[in-house]
Amino acid sequence: MCIRNYSRWSIVGLLVASVGLGAHANAQAARYSVTDLGTLGGATSKGYGVNASGQVTGEAATAEGVFHAFLYTPDRGMADLGTLGGATSQGYGVNASGQVTGDSVTAGGVFHAFLYIPDRGMADLGTLGGATSQGYGVNASGQVAGDSVTAGGVFHMFLYTPDRGMADLGTLGGATSKGYGVNASGQVTGEAATAGGVFHAFLYTPDRGMADLGTLGGATSQG
Repeated sequence: MCIRNYSRWSIVGLLVASVGLGAHANAQAARYSVTDLGTLGGATSKGYGVNASGQVTGEAATAEGVFHAFLYTPDRGMADLGTLGGATSQGYGVNASGQVTGDSVTAGGVFHAFLYIPDRGMADLGTLGGATSQGYGVNASGQVAGDSVTAGGVFHMFLYTPDRGMADLGTLGGATSKGYGVNASGQVTGEAATAGGVFHAFLYTPDRGMADLGTLGGATSQG
């Protein structure tokens, strides 16, 4: 049985949008060129991440009717990234080098975060001691932000570094946290539970740790 934690996602969509400004400074409406990226042989597909070169990652149905992570490249089309031994996979983030992170079912039937590197394939990033993990963001250095179940059975955000592996970044005093994005400096943002049991957006900096970014006056926020 596959165990999966679904998080909020702002879907990029099954398109690459090219936006151009009008000839006049007062032009308000942008012009878009929409491209159907197709599928991996099945009926449907979804795009979740796009880089500056127009490469897109997401998930698409195969001819067998299961979803696999893909990498779409404008000059090569959609490529199946495979799985970690199980049936399905999803790609959520792609960096400038075409490296992709997401999650995939393993041969053991649970979801693990992966890092796909062109010409090397998909690598299992492991977990923080529990059963499952998901990768959501990847930077130019191949660092991945995501979340994983710990040995204690709760989700903590992680930062994966190719030479150091997966590190637990903790919480804001509560039980759980999730990392959604990581920049070139290894700074991570997402949401974490406070000691009061509500989720706040945070900024994690490698040399300073996790800072609570607060809210706009309400109870919760997400980065």
